[in-house]
Amino acid sequence: MTPKPKTRSKKPAPPRLTTKQVMAELKAAGTAQTIKTFRNHGVTGDFFGVSYAFLKTLHKRVKVDHELALELWQTGNHDARVFACWAADGDKTTMKLLDQWARDVDNHVLAIELAALAQDSDRAHRIMAKWIARKSEWPAAMGWSVASRLAMQPGRGPDEGGITEAQVAELLKKLEAGIHSAPNYTRHNMNNALISIGCRPKWKTKAMAAAKRIGQIHVDYGVTSCSVTDAATKIQKTTDHYAKQGKSPTEGAGGKRRRHC
Repeated sequence: MTPKPKTRSKKPAPPRLTTKQVMAELKAAGTAQTIKTFRNHGVTGDFFGVSYAFLKTLHKRVKVDHELALELWQTGNHDARVFACWAADGDKTTMKLLDQWARDVDNHVLAIELAALAQDSDRAHRIMAKWIARKSEWPAAMGWSVASRLAMQPGRGPDEGGITEAQVAELLKKLEAGIHSAPNYTRHNMNNALISIGCRPKWKTKAMAAAKRIGQIHVDYGVTSCSVTDAATKIQKTTDHYAKQGKSPTEGAGGKRRRHC
């Protein structure tokens, strides 16, 4: 008689973490030094000072949990809201939800994370245009942050939330005309968008020319050591680096449709 093959029993999936459990872990992981760093970057209100290294570890356990993300955002805690942007389900993240969350953003750290969530949606180009048209600092900053990411994804079609070459041209035109009069951190993200456009295939010359006409950009980074990146220099260095590999910068990590670094 042929012996029956042994069947391996599947390990049961770990229980889903509740909002209470996640908040407890975030609180325990916070440090005074990270609180100080975040405060220097403009974060105010309720937060624990959780490192991104811990958030990455926690994200491996939680992965995608849209219900959890919604509940975490409602806590008003900065760390919880950053993690909500990581745990949210892109397919369930509607324009309405993105706009609701955008109204709560009051610092560039959270603005970066919400923009990253927005660009991961198939509605990315629509929310980008809507936010860029806003006059207030954080929605406009997030719109240009989305634009920066989409400019680096030339293979992403409009049906996936990507932008066309005509839209890139329009972004460059708006950017050059409005960067000096834009709010503080909006200028920072517009400069990043200029760099991304310059790293997109066939756009280097036009972006470099625009950077020359724009000239020096001023951004107040508060008590941090941050400074404005010279767009023309960054475009040249980045394109040269990838050219040695026979590639475009958009074929590197910056060209991937990803939520966070």
